Amino acid sequence: MAKRREPSSRLQQVGILTAIPFVLLVGPALGYYLGTAVDHRWSSEPWGMTIGVILGLAASVRSVAQFIQQSRKLEDDDDH
Repeated sequence: MAKRREPSSRLQQVGILTAIPFVLLVGPALGYYLGTAVDHRWSSEPWGMTIGVILGLAASVRSVAQFIQQSRKLEDDDDH
């Protein structure tokens, strides 16, 4: 018979996995906003925006990797 998981761990896992698309959107958007502000301040178009989006995307990917690790850890904890 399969072991049932506790509802609280299921909700935690759903919350973590639901946050992934939002994190992937917010990182580059914030990088775009901050990079555009840098461009206006120092007249460096389009470098500030480009670097901001790339750094925002990199930060988002790093956060998603951490979310996936947390999700796997919750699943492994439930299996034992």
